[in-house]
Amino acid sequence: MPRTRDRAATRARPDACPGAWRRHEAADGALARFRPVGGATTAAELRLLAGAATLGGSPLELTSRGSWQVRGLAGSTADDLADALRADRPDALLDALGRDIPCGLLTSPRSTRLDAASAQVADGLRGRTDVPGRLLVALEDRVPAGGDVTTVMTGDVSGQGADITVVLTPGVGASGSSAAPEPGRRAPVTAALLLDGPDGAVVDTGLRHTDPAALAVAAVDAFTARRDTAWRVRELDDATRAALVADVRDRTAADEPATDRTAALTPAPADPTALGSRDDGTLEVLPRLGEVDATAAAALVGLLTDGVTLRATPWRTLVLRGLTDPHAAARALDGLVETDPVSRWRGLSACVGAPRCAKSLADVRGDLAAAVASGHAGGTVRQHWVGCGRACGTPGGRVAVIEALDPGEPRGDDGHACAVRDQQRGTYRTVVRSGRVTG
Repeated sequence: MPRTRDRAATRARPDACPGAWRRHEAADGALARFRPVGGATTAAELRLLAGAATLGGSPLELTSRGSWQVRGLAGSTADDLADALRADRPDALLDALGRDIPCGLLTSPRSTRLDAASAQVADGLRGRTDVPGRLLVALEDRVPAGGDVTTVMTGDVSGQGADITVVLTPGVGASGSSAAPEPGRRAPVTAALLLDGPDGAVVDTGLRHTDPAALAVAAVDAFTARRDTAWRVRELDDATRAALVADVRDRTAADEPATDRTAALTPAPADPTALGSRDDGTLEVLPRLGEVDATAAAALVGLLTDGVTLRATPWRTLVLRGLTDPHAAARALDGLVETDPVSRWRGLSACVGAPRCAKSLADVRGDLAAAVASGHAGGTVRQHWVGCGRACGTPGGRVAVIEALDPGEPRGDDGHACAVRDQQRGTYRTVVRSGRVTG
């Protein structure tokens, strides 16, 4: 269930989300998390991350927030990795001062339109201690290529349960009319502000502005000014949420068009994965369970030549942009990652499980692999397998959480359980959840 404002008010400590310098001590060593700006990762950064993961004895991992995780690190190794990742550019994992982004920042991975805005938001957040690590900000592009509005764009990252989502859309015209221009003509562009609700539903605030970065940063500022001990926007009560929206309006002079002229925006699909190559020069690939081993990382680095960029997504895929021949790139990665649009691994994720997590009741990744091999998992249903009730790494949107149980625990219905299943080693039940992002 979502946390309530009353529960948030009882907290006496900040959140414990790991970062580049603040690590989580797991059973297999220190875990460091690196938050790329909108998923952007360079060849040099990927090489360093993969090398450190190899030293730690684990694959490099993608998270449900489009971040990278490196496990099994010793203290000195973790410090050396963070030092090596310092760079003097706005879209780096760490800037020249070693500062990372304090919270997750998602951006539509296939579009280049919001790259600059994403870097501006990151620049406004680096080094801030008032922003909780659990906050999630998303920038989404729904403007068709060339500004032609004859194609309906459904979006991508707005379905990931972010606290603050800014959506770039074809806007109202200069005359105030929201009618679409004639086919082939460019539409004005506007940014819309959406906020996560107490029930996990992303809601359009009605605010519109011409600058997506300014709108996103103003929303973060308004939240931090009123959050008290809340970590997420959904924890705010109705009066505080209303004050937050009013504050953003005052900070940015954002418009609030009449509802009869502007339709409210709705979130994108929770799983917008589109594996395979496309004619726009992009290729989306899926590392199984978000794990990128040294061989796959080397192959990806080899593809990141001039003009080719890599974006990590919150649905645990990788998007390569700017490829001259995306079909050839797919062949180069064949067998290392999933590229088939109907792969049974699509929509499947898992926490790290035993033995790398001391709290896990089962080897969930091994059990999930066995279930896929036997045909009992994979297909159309999104599943996230976890080793305990903490459900680490649960993605946003509606998902079936396959939760490991203690062998001695009674398996009665707790109001959410809808199935109990036995796999090769662990005992599991299915819990359907919606709108929760925990990793």
